[in-house]
Amino acid sequence: MSEFEPTHLESRALKAYQDGELGAAAESFAAARAAYEAAGNSTKAAEMANSLSVVQLKLGDAEQALLAVTGTEAVFLEAGDKGRAGQALGNQAAALEAAGRLQAAEQAYRQALELLSAAGDAELIGHTYQALSQLLLRQGKPAEAVYAMQSGLERGPKPGIRNRLLRWLMSLPLKLQNRF
Repeated sequence: MSEFEPTHLESRALKAYQDGELGAAAESFAAARAAYEAAGNSTKAAEMANSLSVVQLKLGDAEQALLAVTGTEAVFLEAGDKGRAGQALGNQAAALEAAGRLQAAEQAYRQALELLSAAGDAELIGHTYQALSQLLLRQGKPAEAVYAMQSGLERGPKPGIRNRLLRWLMSLPLKLQNRF
């Protein structure tokens, strides 16, 4: 296996990421993306771009993260994969949020939720609603944040005891609001 084959570059990127070598991981994900593109595998190239975006965010470079992930949702949609398209939009939203573009991030999170709901990915739906809730709090929208968190708890995976308690606590403001 050549060290420039896409699968080798991808393996090297994943190992570097797992070892906490983020700079090396970024370089390898970028190289893997280019290699998959050259091989004509656009969905794997988009997958590598999303991984690169995550690494760039961890490195604190929101603009490079955004540059890496932008447009990948269209590749996944063209391939008929709404789940990965939703993930890509979630990654884009996280990059937008890190770049301080909060309105655009909110819109991207909401678009991600539509796709993830269509794909039926309960776990990612829950995580995305949590991220949206935190963003809404940052924007000074506490009521919307509560609704988003509650939606995430209701639509996410089967909750454990902690999330059931949290869901009950989150329902109290709504119950109190209906009394007055």
